[in-house]
Formats: sequence, structure tokens, C-alpha cells
Amino acid sequence: MIAAALERVYDFRRFEELYPEFEARFAASGERGPGRFGYRPGLEACSYGSADFVFARAATGRIAELSQDERDEWAAEINKHQDEEGWYRKDHTTHHRAHTTAYAVAALLLLGRKPGRPLSGMAALASPESREGWIRSVNWSIIWPGSHYAAGLPAALAMTGEAPEGFFDWYFAWLDRESDPASGFWRRGLAHRLGILRRPNMHDMGGAFHMYLVYERFGRPWPSPDKVVDLTLALQGQNGFWDGEVSYCIDLDGIYCLTRSSRNAGLAASRAASSEEGYRAAEVRAACERFLERAEATLCDRDFLGASYRNSHRLPGALVAVAECARTWPGIVRTERPWVQTLDLAPWI
Repeated sequence: MIAAALERVYDFRRFEELYPEFEARFAASGERGPGRFGYRPGLEACSYGSADFVFARAATGRIAELSQDERDEWAAEINKHQDEEGWYRKDHTTHHRAHTTAYAVAALLLLGRKPGRPLSGMAALASPESREGWIRSVNWSIIWPGSHYAAGLPAALAMTGEAPEGFFDWYFAWLDRESDPASGFWRRGLAHRLGILRRPNMHDMGGAFHMYLVYERFGRPWPSPDKVVDLTLALQGQNGFWDGEVSYCIDLDGIYCLTRSSRNAGLAASRAASSEEGYRAAEVRAACERFLERAEATLCDRDFLGASYRNSHRLPGALVAVAECARTWPGIVRTERPWVQTLDLAPWI
């Protein structure tokens, strides 16, 4: 009881107070309405701006505030950016259109809505030959952005239910076979094979995270989860973040790799022993607390929030990372309303 009383609780209520003001800065120029947000303050509405604030609201438990009519309008705003083959058009970012499409589909799912058109442009994945060509065309040397293609299409198909018959059996068999057993990541690019990238790095982790989302959607454990935990712990910075001084999606990648891989490795170990505790559970929690401490200090600082989050896409990953910690250790995060792990509802970000 004494130990429990002394446990640190990370308070994000100040961020919740600041959030409406932050969101209002991104209201699109011109016509106003639900879902009309720009990628940066003062810009026109775009697919990322509209979807980003669905994720921000969903993670912080604010989707319930929207009426059904407002959800319809917001979904229509996102669907304005879909073309005839089902792809969602992007502005302002360098993300692959597969990321944009999966992101829009996930945002619609969080709103309780669907894409306006079928994802017919992904029909090329129907044959074994086309699948092999697709998966081998991924830039595995720079797998963090490469994973937008390698996992974005499967995630979108998983959410819409449009995957060709047998696709996911083939997909998981291929990923299982090609995974690096020493890391649990997919270190199969030319730069890896030539020894240019000798050690697993942040890009390897960030790329693997996107594949893990699809595994998790189907309740499948991924290869070498204990190695994933070992390497993700080693990649965390002294400040609790995985890259720099501003929390963004790479921190979600790190947190998720730790919590879900620790669970998977613990379940595997429990088949041979009596304990069901996650692998390196105490160290995983300590790493997540280091993240939470710094995230609390920065996200709850009005000046830092305004100066550091200048585009709409930088914030959602940080919020979902906090939500993952709250999901894993109930009571570790204090908020006015419960925060939500969006990835359990829609497997993409």
C-alpha cells in the first residue's frame, strides 16, 4: 500500500485546457465547418489537417462531443480528398499515398464513418505475382517511410474489409519469414545487407511499428518480441523521447514497441513458466515513465506547445503515446476525461 501511494501520476489536465485554443489555430482559411483544418495555421483545409484533429480528439476522449451531423460533415470533408480509385490525395507532406489513404480511412473509422469509394486502386494485390512485386518494391533500407507502403495498404484493407482472399495469410507468412531474428525488425534493405547500417536504429524501429499494427489488428504475435524490447529500450534518449526535444510519432512507435512486445514475450515465456508478467516489465514501465515525465512538462507548457507544434501532424502521435501508457497502467495518467488508444479501434496513424 505504501509503494502504491508513492507511485508518480502524470497530469495532463493542463494540456486538456490548452487543447481547444491549439486546435482553433488550425481552423482552415475561408469557409468554416466541422473538420475543416489546415496543415498549418492559416492554410486551406487538407486531408492531413482534417484527419489529424480526428486523431487528436479521439485520443483525448473528445469524439463523443460531436453530434452525428457533425460527424457526417467531418467525414464528408475527409472524403473530398479521395480520388476515383480510392486513394486519398495529400498536401504539404512527403508521406506515401498509402499512408495518406490508411490515415484517412482510420480517421473515418474513428468517426464511425467509411470512405466514399471502394479502395479499387489496391486491387493489384489480388494475385500472388503482384503481391511479390509490391512487397519487394518497398524501400527496405529506409524502412520507416518505406513501411507506409509495406503496412499502409494492408492496414487500409483490414479496416475496410476489402482484402483479396488469402492476402493476409500470405502477408504474415512473408513478414514472419523475412524478419531479422536478432532484432524483430525488418533489416532486409541493401544498406543492411552491405553492412552500411550495422546496428538496428530508430528507422528500423519506426518501420517495424507499422507492421506491428497490422499484426495486432489480427491478434497475431510478431517475431522476436524480446529482442524488440531490448533494442527499443536501448534506442530511447536520456530525455525519455526517441528523437529530439519534441514528442511526435516516433515516441508512440517506441512506447508501443515496448508495451506490446513486452506482453507478447511475456505470454510466450508463460507457456514455459508460471509467470505471465511482461518481459523486462519493470524496465519497460520505467522507460514509459521517463517519456511521460517529459511529455507532461512539454505538452502542458503553453509556449512550448505553440512554438513546437507548428503543423497538425506532429501532435497526434504524442497524444496516442500517452494514451498507450494510460491503457497499459490504469491510473498512471491523470486527465479530466479518459484518453483512448485509437490504435485498438483503427490500426493506423
